[in-house]
Amino acid sequence: MASSVLTQPSKCSRTRLSWAWVALLLWLCMATASAQEWSYRVRPGDTLWDLSGEYLKPDIAWQKLQAHNQISNPYSLPPGSTLRFPLAWLRMQPTKAKVVTVKGEASVEGLGSAAASAVSEGMELGIGALLRTGKGASLSLEFADGSRLLLKENSELHLDRMSRYGKSGMVDTHLRLQRGRITNTVQPTRGNSPSFIVDTPNASSAVRGTRFRVDAGEAGTLAEVTEGKVVVATGKQQALVNRGFGTSVAAGQGRSLQVVRLLPAPDLSTLPAKLNGARAQLDWQAIEGASSYRIEVSDTPQFDGLLADLESSTPHATLPVLPDGKYSVRVRGVDTGRLQGLDAVAQLEVETLPEPPYAIAPAIDAVVREAQVEFRWAKATDAGSYHFELADESTFANLLMSHTASDTSPLQLPQPLAEGSYYWRIASNRADGKRGPFSDPMAFTVRRLPEVGDIGNESDARQMTFRWRAGEAGQQYRFQLSRSPTFDKLHVDQMVDQPQISVPRLRAGTWYLRAQSIGSDGHEGTLPAAQSVQVPCRLCGPLTATGVLLMLLVL
Repeated sequence: MASSVLTQPSKCSRTRLSWAWVALLLWLCMATASAQEWSYRVRPGDTLWDLSGEYLKPDIAWQKLQAHNQISNPYSLPPGSTLRFPLAWLRMQPTKAKVVTVKGEASVEGLGSAAASAVSEGMELGIGALLRTGKGASLSLEFADGSRLLLKENSELHLDRMSRYGKSGMVDTHLRLQRGRITNTVQPTRGNSPSFIVDTPNASSAVRGTRFRVDAGEAGTLAEVTEGKVVVATGKQQALVNRGFGTSVAAGQGRSLQVVRLLPAPDLSTLPAKLNGARAQLDWQAIEGASSYRIEVSDTPQFDGLLADLESSTPHATLPVLPDGKYSVRVRGVDTGRLQGLDAVAQLEVETLPEPPYAIAPAIDAVVREAQVEFRWAKATDAGSYHFELADESTFANLLMSHTASDTSPLQLPQPLAEGSYYWRIASNRADGKRGPFSDPMAFTVRRLPEVGDIGNESDARQMTFRWRAGEAGQQYRFQLSRSPTFDKLHVDQMVDQPQISVPRLRAGTWYLRAQSIGSDGHEGTLPAAQSVQVPCRLCGPLTATGVLLMLLVL
């Protein structure tokens, strides 16, 4: 068995891994032949010497290929038959990786100069390149066979080996993720040996064609498989990780690798097809067992680069401001062991619309004492006009009023509102008339203060007591008493907590009085019309009788 592909460890790796064990496990799991080979299907007109000259190393004679495949007649190759080429015999050429997309700040070393260079789209990177991404940055690479890799923020990746097996289409890619996280989409190969290997400081992952993620951190290595199979090895321990499973390798771990099932993909069916770029928010159903969620947004369906890479402790995310356009979003749960689950992907369209203005009055849950309600809101940026809606229920299915206002002038309804519960909301319109999202519904209640009604009175020798109808619990009353019906000069002007007041006995004559309701919220009801009371003269009767008696005596 040729060992050049599997047993040569990275020169810079601190941990020497036994790729012979990895190859053995692959052989056992995949039930392939014992040798690492590439299979070729014979076409009409093919000959052993032509195929040998095209695919084999110069020092490998065509007779060796004949003997390896047990061909008795080298002049007759049946079309459709299979020829087996040992990988160690195939020609190999170095290849390069192409930078597909760069988001944010990323640098590369090893391009022939000691200084690091900024990574740019279209750049070709050869063996020995060292890539670094900053905070919020990401980049994607495409390898010679079409395999792709997404390098996420705060990551460091070494391109240790990238080779092609002649014209066979097979490649040998060996990477070293020193820190950070990568997502890999590896093209299947026709050989039976790992074609794509990722080393981390304490583990290695080998695949022949699959989708998987690798995370290298101070705590250890995480590997998650979303398609196909991956062999994860550390020292002499290996584990075959199938689709929907993952494993973690703690730093310094010596026990057997444990493979666990990944969290299922979340349900994104409730996400809206269109979001407002000014405040794009995502909500989905929680996943049992998820301690947090990972949210990624890209402007390509392949997620070549990330415009947002967020983590949320709840099934909710607020996206950064995005330009108008179409985007791909994927969400996955993260378990308590930091393993990230299967992806759910959705396509979204973003259209930036003006934000709703700040609603001023009536405030939420306000109690309005006047039937003639006044609505007020603040000026909104980029708003050409405003759209107002009023309803008696929170869904606004039955609108009581729909009105477009050109500015922020207070809006008064044409008709007073009856007592009850109401909801209002306001939206901003662009100059072209395109309406933005509504504000949250503002609930309020119209409840006028009870009128005091008729004021009664009773008196004794020393005082007079005035009483009226009680209003709401906790409210107060302002009582006013005057000789004048215009109340320009007040004899009594007093606040009371009860619907009554006592005053010293009044002089005879006509008095004017009124009582104003004041709610517990401080709202002053309308001053009612004046009422009057006639206070009789206590001495007028006896004095009149005395005068009559005196006149009789004089006569």
